[in-house]
Amino acid sequence: MYNIIRYILQVIIVTGAILIPISASADLKILEGEHTVIYDIVNPRGVAFIPDYSNESFSQKVISQDEFSKRVQVTSRMTPLKTRVPFPIPSGLIPANYRQYLASEKDRQSNDGALMRKAQEITAGSRYAHEAANSILSWIADSLTFDSSITVPADAVSAFKFRKAYCVGYSNLAVAMLRAAGIPARVAHGYLPPGYEWGFSKEYWGVKVNDGGFHAYLEIYYPDTGWVFSDAEHSQHFVDPFHIILRLDGIEMPGVYKGGFLDVDKATFFTIFKEEDRTVMVDELPFPKEKRLGRRLDDRQHTALISGQVHASSGGTVAKGTAVLWKDGRGTQHPFSDGRYVVAVANAGKYRLELKGSGFAKSSYAVDIEQGKVYRKDFILAPGGVIRGKVTGSNGKPLDEGDVFYRDGTTSFGIPIDQDGTYRIEGLSPGQYKLSVTVGGRTVNQQVSVIAGKETVQDFTIP
Repeated sequence: MYNIIRYILQVIIVTGAILIPISASADLKILEGEHTVIYDIVNPRGVAFIPDYSNESFSQKVISQDEFSKRVQVTSRMTPLKTRVPFPIPSGLIPANYRQYLASEKDRQSNDGALMRKAQEITAGSRYAHEAANSILSWIADSLTFDSSITVPADAVSAFKFRKAYCVGYSNLAVAMLRAAGIPARVAHGYLPPGYEWGFSKEYWGVKVNDGGFHAYLEIYYPDTGWVFSDAEHSQHFVDPFHIILRLDGIEMPGVYKGGFLDVDKATFFTIFKEEDRTVMVDELPFPKEKRLGRRLDDRQHTALISGQVHASSGGTVAKGTAVLWKDGRGTQHPFSDGRYVVAVANAGKYRLELKGSGFAKSSYAVDIEQGKVYRKDFILAPGGVIRGKVTGSNGKPLDEGDVFYRDGTTSFGIPIDQDGTYRIEGLSPGQYKLSVTVGGRTVNQQVSVIAGKETVQDFTIP
């Protein structure tokens, strides 16, 4: 148990205080920008019908096709949502042909008494329809647990009662609650590439979609804006371009060839021909508590933000790494990729931001954060060295308890010894380091030289 606790906490000792790196909080990340993906979809028996479709924030177009393949361009636009329809929506603002999307249905029982009362409770105090919709989606995010079991009913009342569902249940409940609140909504039926991987998990900006292959999400109607996609499992008021729309309830989708296959078990393959991602995180909201993505709904900057690019001193970007925000002995970890990082800071105060990447020396930056301000800080990481080794007892057997301590400037750090007796220290600047291993009250010291871009092996024997 002691080893498990040490492994989970990854304790770092700094000037006598225990600093614990923890995961970043699970709030609503707000994105802006545009993301386009062009897919080549191939099946030796033909690719099924894929429609052309666009709404307020999304467009999908089949740009070329033949008997066995299609090239499809999908674009998601995360611009601020401009709708300002009052809530409750005046009935005269909803076109007659869209009132069907307010009606109760077999699996979307918007007239259920308990469901209606909860929708009324959740949306109370909303000034605009999009605020009410956001509250419903946030409640679903925090109240439901994803469960892909075939025994889980997928209708709205069952999802509401049992608080668990897969994508269909999430979507049915969201649509039913929106309709109960007087907001037109319908289920969207689509596909999450790549094919041939039923049940895969895809992360987008750190938020995971737990489904694979065929997928259900939803579309919400605002009279002054039009239809807007959401995914109750993933994102609010947009969907990323990894959602390929196949059909929408109640409408005919424009397109041409209607034959072929798209089943994940029938060898439909997706290849990304081209991708252009210009999205950036611009804010973070405190609800829902479960990780979700969203768009700006107003002009206010809710959370302070630190962002920037991470380059190598030799040129080019650092492909991936971690930004750690330290405050009062606790650090939140924010993985980054593609040479750019972004960290949201909920509370004002003095912080230290540390950037690290594999093969590079760590770099840090002290910053005094003010609420709601945006900070830009680029980092250049120099090549770093690694110290690794094994800790054994006098009998030659590996020791799996204790810690390896080292000093970096005026600060002392410590890492736990792994279960096989090994340890590894990364992100070190070139120079001399004093290492100490403490096991059961016994301490052994060593002086170690670190060379940029090299690994230094230093073993310890504890008498």
